[in-house]
Amino acid sequence: MGDAEEEALRRENAALRRAISLLHRIANLSRASLELEPIAYAILTGVTAGVGLGINRAMMFLVEPGTSGGDLHLRGAAAIGPIDEEEAHRVWTSIAAEQPDLQTLYEEGLQRRAEPGPLDRLVRTIEIGRDDDTCIARAWAQQCLVHCEGEVDSSPLVDPRTGLASPMRGRTGVHGVLYADNRFTGESIDPVTAMVFSLVADHAGRAIENARRYEDVARAARTDALTGLGHHGALMEALHAAVRDAVRLREPLCVAMIDIDDFKQVNDTYGHPTGDVVLAGVAARLRATARAGAIYRYGGEEFTVLLPGADTDAALAAAERLREAVAAAPFDTPQGIPIRVTLSVGIATLEPNMPPDALVHRADQALLAAKAAGKDTVLTL
Repeated sequence: MGDAEEEALRRENAALRRAISLLHRIANLSRASLELEPIAYAILTGVTAGVGLGINRAMMFLVEPGTSGGDLHLRGAAAIGPIDEEEAHRVWTSIAAEQPDLQTLYEEGLQRRAEPGPLDRLVRTIEIGRDDDTCIARAWAQQCLVHCEGEVDSSPLVDPRTGLASPMRGRTGVHGVLYADNRFTGESIDPVTAMVFSLVADHAGRAIENARRYEDVARAARTDALTGLGHHGALMEALHAAVRDAVRLREPLCVAMIDIDDFKQVNDTYGHPTGDVVLAGVAARLRATARAGAIYRYGGEEFTVLLPGADTDAALAAAERLREAVAAAPFDTPQGIPIRVTLSVGIATLEPNMPPDALVHRADQALLAAKAAGKDTVLTL
């Protein structure tokens, strides 16, 4: 073996040792959480950090139902890196001065999730079909590492000179695509780095699969089985967070307590299975009318709606829409007998130094007043 070949072999072995070390560090970062977003940022940090693969930008796309609820699409989930030359210079100058390690970069990225950068915001708006003419779609369809040479550079998303896309495979299939490029340096990605990038994508696929399984279990633990709404425990967690946010942001917060009028009579007349059908139907109409994620099953035939940012007048208007949505039409039942029900609603507004339990109690008192006033009405105290 000649000196040149020996030197090339040494360089390749050194690169492989660095790759193994990097994969180990990325695995440790991604194992620190079972939640999807921190895992995404752990993977993306490892791809872009100078102490990682050192690629300019990285983006993650996850397989999800399309916006119409039909065919599967890739939906942008997260991204790390600059969107233009000016941001690239600013970010890389700061990193060069501070020389942070991988853990520090990852933690700083998580802290910025509340205010994502321009590239992150752009990627989260993108949906890619399996048949789209992009290397990201091809990596998904072909289930292999794809280079982006020759693609039309029609957006700041893909770099046709240096881009790489690799499927994120798990045990049950492909969960998304990891993309990276050197858009700003223009440096080609060498074969060893491309191989490691593909291995990182495979690790990401398994981590995402585990995260989604965890989220499914967690969602089931927080969800009422009959209505699909968050249950009482989930409500109290969300309520405490909403109160903290309202105090911190100095914004209003209202709570609506809702009760189905004379629901015992429905159960006594038609039986509990029919009562469950009506209860689930009421929940579905409330969920379709209320702000996403704002409504919970408090217990029995009672529901609670959190209204962050709403003052008393806005909360009364929102509650009136909920009351009207339920009263608008009867509910179909297994016996073929349409059953019409109405709601009573009580509204409470957060006051200074009011604890979360007191806010719920105030809304419950308003609900009792609405019942006493003749039902099928909305009241506030």
